[in-house]
Amino acid sequence: MGKIIRFGVSMDESLVTLLDQITEDRHFPNRSETIRSLIREQVLQQNIEDPNSLVTAIVSLTYHYKTTLDRVPLSQYPTMKIITNLQMHLEKEIVIKILVVSGQCSEVKEWADKVLAQKNVAGNINIAATDALYAQLRP
Repeated sequence: MGKIIRFGVSMDESLVTLLDQITEDRHFPNRSETIRSLIREQVLQQNIEDPNSLVTAIVSLTYHYKTTLDRVPLSQYPTMKIITNLQMHLEKEIVIKILVVSGQCSEVKEWADKVLAQKNVAGNINIAATDALYAQLRP
């Protein structure tokens, strides 16, 4: 981030009402912070669509503790690495595994799809950050 620049924005009253509602619902301190956050979300979305962008993703899996997960080797995905592997019981027999991974977007998505496609596994992938978002967040 660089220096703060003030500028005026004109928009329809209904959009201002929506902006104020988002500000209130998401507990932002003011409209400016809401707009900053919405722009960061847009930067993230645009880079998720670029298969070559570098991303950090959270892959969560929920399954019965007796389920044997197949290994999906990283060797096929040269840019990928597992940053964190956390596993815990949500209930006596139900486990959640949370993996934080990084790498090229196309590789991360393909690897996660294979992990999530296993029998008796529920889960999802959430792209949490991209290289463009990192650049935008740096002071």
